[in-house]
Amino acid sequence: MASAPITTVLSHTFTHPEPPLSLGKSVTLGIPDNATAGYSPPQAIWFYDAPKDPKTFSTKALIQSLQRVLASYPAFAGRLSHIPYRSNGDWSERFGRLRVTYGTDADPGVETVIAHCDATLASLIPAAEQRGRVWNASEVPFALFSGQDIKLALHDGLETGGLPAAIVKLTTFACGGIAIAARLQHVLGDAQAFLQFVRDWAGVHRAMSKGLPLPVLNPIFDPRILDERAAGDINDAEPDPDIMQAAKGLPVHKYDWWASATDCPGPFRHRTKPASEIQGAETSPRGLPLDWKDWDATQATPHYVLHYTAEEISNMYRALAPSDSEYSFSRLDALLAHLWAAIVRARDIPPSDPIFLNFAFNFRPRMSPPLPSTLLGVPACMIHAAGTASSAHGHETRSLALAIRQAIRSMNAETIPLFLHEVAHHVDTQRYWQLFGGRHHVMVTSWLQHGMCEVDFGAGSRPRFVEALMPGWIMQLMESRYGDTVDEEGELVGDDEGAEGRVDGQVHTNGNGAEKAAGIKGKKERPWYSSGVDISFNLEADIVEKLVRDPLYRN
Repeated sequence: MASAPITTVLSHTFTHPEPPLSLGKSVTLGIPDNATAGYSPPQAIWFYDAPKDPKTFSTKALIQSLQRVLASYPAFAGRLSHIPYRSNGDWSERFGRLRVTYGTDADPGVETVIAHCDATLASLIPAAEQRGRVWNASEVPFALFSGQDIKLALHDGLETGGLPAAIVKLTTFACGGIAIAARLQHVLGDAQAFLQFVRDWAGVHRAMSKGLPLPVLNPIFDPRILDERAAGDINDAEPDPDIMQAAKGLPVHKYDWWASATDCPGPFRHRTKPASEIQGAETSPRGLPLDWKDWDATQATPHYVLHYTAEEISNMYRALAPSDSEYSFSRLDALLAHLWAAIVRARDIPPSDPIFLNFAFNFRPRMSPPLPSTLLGVPACMIHAAGTASSAHGHETRSLALAIRQAIRSMNAETIPLFLHEVAHHVDTQRYWQLFGGRHHVMVTSWLQHGMCEVDFGAGSRPRFVEALMPGWIMQLMESRYGDTVDEEGELVGDDEGAEGRVDGQVHTNGNGAEKAAGIKGKKERPWYSSGVDISFNLEADIVEKLVRDPLYRN
């Protein structure tokens, strides 16, 4: 890159729903929503090349369509606050519980920034064929276009203070292209809810730009729908001991911040002590500490994107055959097991050491009856598969795939209510963490079946590139639109879209082993792996070198 691009902020405003709500409303956030207050928010940047009609990406028109979509998502423009603590209150009055208030004059709105960059998109992000099989994306200044310098409510897990719950940044480029970035506080929505919002915004913008009727949107914001499925009495002063004992067997990490002060990095130290309000209320013994010697959370690492072809993913899948009599593996199981094993080998983990694959698990399709697919909030948690490093050596990854499938099957309509009971009875929502970024852990977030790479704001074309902005220790799986493809039965066919068809969209592990990616309305759905998958992550350069030199990496 010849010189650093210069970005100039043109305006900084707050966007509110249009039309506004007639009455204000305050909603207590759900049980799993509250547990994510300290997690990184779902966020992404969509980069689009210049459209044929420059008016398509008019920043004024984009803000107008944002106002209209917020009328269906008013909570995203609302104000987050803590519910006053009462030691003898119901579950929602235990320490750290949150509510969102919206439809009032005090709503902060969505913080909205418009900027201009003097560079062209082509000078910042290489064409798909130039990125190749291993791309070091560290030189792309994604932070310039993300709005990450703006504080969200609960940015530290604690502060609300009228800060916004969502941020949008629109950056135009010298070539006529645009970057559309969005970020949402995690307690209001997981990846599925976040991408639903962006897709709906794009749909509204397309309709408005073409003078068509606005689409009918149906997001559901009602945390009670899931909370009512919790086992036992979540308002009782004490948790049910039988339910708590049963919940211990679930594949959910329960790292105790209050036991993790030793060697804790500075940015996290405030989490290692109980708040003054509850120092005498929590008498349970300290739990499993975070092993900071296994994780340097402050280390900066390069950002890479690796590509696997559809044929390679199919080979991974076939390697798991014959199918287990009890477990039916998916291609996603095969890919995750392959990546897990490859990273463990590259890190030189001793064979007898325990290893973990941590991933997001979506409750919506797992409940009985299923939760609405358009339910907002965070009906999800982090679960993990466990094994030993010896399982990562050699061609055989079946035991790791089996561990993944067992973890997924153990979270179901009978066991998720146990988890909800336990979390509802936590004295402090911030005490326990369900994940860890140490060397013995691989963390995956994947956004399958949510059409991230199909988001069209009216130009009639897919984004040049999509970057999900995650902490460096989280690996992302991204659908690709480049190279070989397979048909509905998984057979290899020619790429009918050509080289320009490669677009990076995220995949989401919804826990049901589904194989098809969400398509554009009116088009035939294709499997998510049909053009291969890109894997985006931050790892030390020497680890990546070991990874790509591993003879099993491509086999």
